[in-house]
Amino acid sequence: MELRGRTVVLYGDFRSFGRRSGRKKAISRLEAIGALVTDAVSDRTDLIFLSGYERGPIPRTEKMLRTPYYDEAALLGMLEREEGAGAVAADDPPPFLSPAALAAADDSAALRTLLDGADWSAFAPDRDLPPLRARLTELERAEGVTDAHRLATRRLHDSCRAKPLHPSDTRPVRDSGRAKLLHPYGHDGEIVGHALSPDGRCLATGSWVSDDYDAGGVLQIWEVATGRCVNTVPWIDGGVGWPDYGGTIQWSADSTRLAMAYRTNSVGVWSPTAEQGQPIASISVSDGNSRPSPFALSPDGLSVYFHCGTNGDGGLQGCLVPLDRGELSWLPNHVDTDHPYTMARQLPEAVRREFEPAGSEDDFSVGQWIEGPAWSPDGTRLYGTNALAVDAATRRVLWYAPARIARFSPSGERVATVTHRGLFLRDAADGRIRCGPFALGRPCSLRWADGPAERLAVLTPGSDTALPAVHVFDGDRHVGTASIPHPEWADGERWTGDRNAWAWAPGGDRAACLTSEATVEIWSFTDPADARRLRSVPAEGFHAVHWGADDTLVLVGDVQVRFVAAGTAETVGDFTFLRVPEGRRPVEGTLAEDLRERIFALDDHTWAMTLQPGAVIAPPGNDDALDSTLTWAVDRRHAWPVRWDELQVLPDALAAADLLDSQDAELLREFREELEEPADSGEPVAWPPPNTAGIDDLYEAARLALAGLDSDRWGFAIGPYVRAAARLRARQGAAEAAMALIEDVPDAMDRIAAASDVAVILARAGQAGPARTMFDRAGALVTEAAGKEMNADTASSFGAACHALGDVELAEDWFGRARDAITVEPNPWKDHLAVLHALLECGRDDLAREILADRSSHPPVGYTSEPQWLVYLVRAGRVDLARDFQALPGWEVPYEVLTALVEAGRPDLLEKWGDHNWAVNDDVVERAHRIAAAGTPPIRPLTPSDRDIEELAEGYAEIQRTPHAHRNRPTELLLQRAAECGHISATLDLLELIPDSGDFNDRPANAFSGLWLALTGFDREPW
Repeated sequence: MELRGRTVVLYGDFRSFGRRSGRKKAISRLEAIGALVTDAVSDRTDLIFLSGYERGPIPRTEKMLRTPYYDEAALLGMLEREEGAGAVAADDPPPFLSPAALAAADDSAALRTLLDGADWSAFAPDRDLPPLRARLTELERAEGVTDAHRLATRRLHDSCRAKPLHPSDTRPVRDSGRAKLLHPYGHDGEIVGHALSPDGRCLATGSWVSDDYDAGGVLQIWEVATGRCVNTVPWIDGGVGWPDYGGTIQWSADSTRLAMAYRTNSVGVWSPTAEQGQPIASISVSDGNSRPSPFALSPDGLSVYFHCGTNGDGGLQGCLVPLDRGELSWLPNHVDTDHPYTMARQLPEAVRREFEPAGSEDDFSVGQWIEGPAWSPDGTRLYGTNALAVDAATRRVLWYAPARIARFSPSGERVATVTHRGLFLRDAADGRIRCGPFALGRPCSLRWADGPAERLAVLTPGSDTALPAVHVFDGDRHVGTASIPHPEWADGERWTGDRNAWAWAPGGDRAACLTSEATVEIWSFTDPADARRLRSVPAEGFHAVHWGADDTLVLVGDVQVRFVAAGTAETVGDFTFLRVPEGRRPVEGTLAEDLRERIFALDDHTWAMTLQPGAVIAPPGNDDALDSTLTWAVDRRHAWPVRWDELQVLPDALAAADLLDSQDAELLREFREELEEPADSGEPVAWPPPNTAGIDDLYEAARLALAGLDSDRWGFAIGPYVRAAARLRARQGAAEAAMALIEDVPDAMDRIAAASDVAVILARAGQAGPARTMFDRAGALVTEAAGKEMNADTASSFGAACHALGDVELAEDWFGRARDAITVEPNPWKDHLAVLHALLECGRDDLAREILADRSSHPPVGYTSEPQWLVYLVRAGRVDLARDFQALPGWEVPYEVLTALVEAGRPDLLEKWGDHNWAVNDDVVERAHRIAAAGTPPIRPLTPSDRDIEELAEGYAEIQRTPHAHRNRPTELLLQRAAECGHISATLDLLELIPDSGDFNDRPANAFSGLWLALTGFDREPW
């Protein structure tokens, strides 16, 4: 959308236009190009711009909801384009060395002389590095690594250091990223998306989030010719793409911009040489989709079609929006008129009839989307795999020929479509049938070859009478068929990710096919009527094959990337992710978190770690493995062999701390004491440890886990958890420990309630002195809070304390306040249950039943604390009240309640209340009968059995085989299992493996989870 003639509203200071008068300058520049700037959003507003220093308006009105929001960077980009302030093309740098000069140097001495006299200041990596690398590779085959290789490497580093990527970047080369020592194992999760660049020179692979969601996903860029990773971009917000969703990574036609689905439902564009996870531009227009939506990046990489609902009147759905610079936020489904970004609402009558579902009699129907969207090479049209063609300028449908599969040729002249009648070839301009139908047996996949000939491969599945086959078309003619056992994957199926079984070589004279026999077959189609299989390459575990530049095949799987020379079947690069060698990594603990992107598995048995500026920690004797794994990544575009340089290999982190002079070494020296700890002997350590810890140790671990938390941020969670722990302490008779916990509650109201709870429990247990101490503490807190609003929970808890300590009149007053404060927002039943709990705790069953009988005040639905409440009733012997709650509408019997019934020895209620639950079987009922006969429930913590210890050991061993980035959840589950069976030492041991990150949901939540399970048997904070 151009700014000229548009009405815009600005919110904020726009300091990037000027620190003191940025807003005025922004308005002046807008008005100078013919935009109208107004103070408020109206029906005529076209765009809203939000300054980076302004949170912006909350989109509450329909006018705001349907108006696109841009950030400050987007406004700058739009103004610069319309003002003609684009970058001035730089003059070509002077030549470095001509190809003829390189070829003329016929041995290492001549080449060294040539390189020594060359003007390295003129070295341009994009132009000069590939031919120089090729010549040195050729020389290495003849003479090995020579002085010419070492000189070239030194001069390469020097030339890069002299010319930083940005004029303001004056750091040394190996810190600036222009020649960075890089390992290929950046993905800490499975590859969920990948794409080969249009020029075939680069592969992009993306991974989703690991256990640490905040760490985001990872993008990796691979140079196809060398089979090496040349850039790793971490911290992609929300991860790249989504498991099993295809098309989530796309390249611009010139291979300079890369669009990705990220953050679940957003699309952003990055440079393939990006250093950080933030995109150049992004759009958020899905209105909160829970998964990525299909999209198509335009050939110039500056706009994107996005698959979203917009025209709910049967028109063409989706929007076409800029993706140039900055951020766009918009809700296109709120637009109810024509809009420059939405697809045209008007449709040709014939197309509208095709859009209408069969038998529809409604006046209102949702229209079609551009399924599997793709652009024509010239960027003038959008095509869909449902055989839909759209004019990009007018956003109008040109023609629609419903099909099961449709693929447009690279030239944009033809389209192959598959219907129930067979294969048709159509003219892409108007959809007219050129030839067909061809009865080929329900084709499952269509693949066009790049090149002057319009060559098409049609993959068909096997049948009772035919083998899987590939049919080849030249132009409009069927010219040959080859029987190849391809995996019969169907184009357009959901949940298939980026699978691809067929790849044409440039020009279409050869092709590679991924077979159902875990191989890649390479075929010659020089004569399509007599196709010949040239060779076969093992390909187990791969689900996609591509034919890249320099005659290199690219194979991609969930955890593996392989590069193979098509002409010789030689493996150029082969990398398997998520390997977990036994033993310790080069660094552990906090250092491992700080340097996590440097640590990698060199092979199935060996850990290693890169250190800048140019060192690696690895056991001696691994030179070949390091050379086949590491590379010097120049400009994050090109790989340079590490064997041509003197790579510094160090045996361990302590040696690196002593010998290196770099920021990495400084960090290692900060942790020298930890590094100097004696390494383990290599003998496997028996686990779990002896169960020598007690429940007091678990309480202390829970308190320590809270020590580093921000109480302002996490007080809402800390309060209820510590309050529940204090109640548990009081019920165990540990009055002093309970009182100590009260002081850890950050919120004053929560502290009143916690102190009151403990006072009631102690008073009813006959501990009059400690009970009075806690009541006085609660009373003092109430006095301090005078004048503040008291919620129902706090008021009823203090009322219960008053009653338990003998002040019945004051208790009645507080109970009245509590009942008046009951509300059903935001959580139905929360206040009701809090008041009922307090009344039962102090013995006021009469008031509790009065509230329960008042059905008019009950919320219509249950509450998430229902399990805690019902378990409390069962364990307190109030099965009568539990029965009453089961009779209320919408109340169910959670699994935890059934467990409590077993331990209470109530097989009668177990069978009656659990008849809907698959977990209530004969063994469970028999256990309830045994407990009833014995008359005593289990005593917690339990004593772990031999089988418990065996299962814990098996679970721990499995975690050791799990990649570190995916260990959190298995560790949490094993911790819960250990606490549940009463192995406190194992619980504490596992707790140390949970991140201490300042997030309550990490170590603190798991510490309390262990506490609840060890003492109550279920993972909820107990009443």
